[in-house]
Amino acid sequence: MPVAVGRVPVQSVVGGLATAAVFVAALVTHIGARYGGPSWLVIGLVVYAAVRRSRGEGMLEHVEAPDEHPLPEAAFSSILVPMKLGEIGEEMVATAIKLAQERGAAVEALYVIRVPLDEPLDAPLTELEERAWASISEAKLLGADHGVEVRGETVRARSIGQAIVEEAERRGVDLIVMGSSPRWRRQSRFFSPTVEYVLRKAPTEVLIVAFPQGVLEEV
Repeated sequence: MPVAVGRVPVQSVVGGLATAAVFVAALVTHIGARYGGPSWLVIGLVVYAAVRRSRGEGMLEHVEAPDEHPLPEAAFSSILVPMKLGEIGEEMVATAIKLAQERGAAVEALYVIRVPLDEPLDAPLTELEERAWASISEAKLLGADHGVEVRGETVRARSIGQAIVEEAERRGVDLIVMGSSPRWRRQSRFFSPTVEYVLRKAPTEVLIVAFPQGVLEEV
């Protein structure tokens, strides 16, 4: 509310006077406030002075808040994107490629084939492998269209989250890009078990894109 008389901010003046009036009323009418209020103010001034002196700053010197300093742009040389079927999987690949294009990085496309517990890890899963390599090929084509190198690989594992974390450690990537389906929020959780596992165990930064309800739905 930019209301001022000349260069005097009306809101600040009114707020300051009202606060002073409340403070005086509290001191007069409340015995505890009569001693606690001034004591708290004195403690605050002492702490303020001590912090200023420890930093070598003057008592009235202007100090910039942390958010006033420009933050350095994160540098990524490789971005890992776990692939999955559906629109969210496609969006995550596109997001990773866009980030890589902006930062001059490469994309590591990882397709984890989850092997059921009742089958050996080397069990023949021809259909899943063909689907995985088809997805990786599409990611490579999309990367080529944007001048981004996309390296693809499939791995077999019992746990998708564990496989993602292990591959991120092995490849030494700088960022993992994942998506969160809206359906998990209808089940009183924000992220899927796989995303939660990666967030807890990942050896690097993780970018999660949580899609709103009704934007992208998956079965």
